Amino acid sequence: MKRTNKLLAAVALTAGLSALVGCVDTAGTVVTTDHATGSTLVLEDNTRLKGQIQVLRVNYDEVNGLKRVHITLASTKHKRLIVDYRIAWFDANGMELDADAKTYRNQIVEGRESVTVTGVATSAAAVSSKLRVRSTSASD
Repeated sequence: MKRTNKLLAAVALTAGLSALVGCVDTAGTVVTTDHATGSTLVLEDNTRLKGQIQVLRVNYDEVNGLKRVHITLASTKHKRLIVDYRIAWFDANGMELDADAKTYRNQIVEGRESVTVTGVATSAAAVSSKLRVRSTSASD
């Protein structure tokens, strides 16, 4: 009987820890820019990241017939912040262009400083861009 209770307790503990690991907040900041209308939307889905980094400025232009976006991010903390970011491009129908070629890149933002990330569309059919920023880790 004691052995059964210990076994059930171990199973319950394992299930509880597994559930908590599955609840890690991987969402981040998303900046969507429509290059046709000029509208920009900033969504901050991660409360921890929201308190550490902010979007200061969004600029866009064209280079050799391809859309280009410049997004300035700033650290609101005094310590170094390491984030991952990815810029995706979409056509007029909302379909992502060249989704397999775009991976997350690592960016270090020093305390109370700003960095500008830049992305260039891979196709002239691109009409909007979406920057995704997610937290990697924070270090001193």
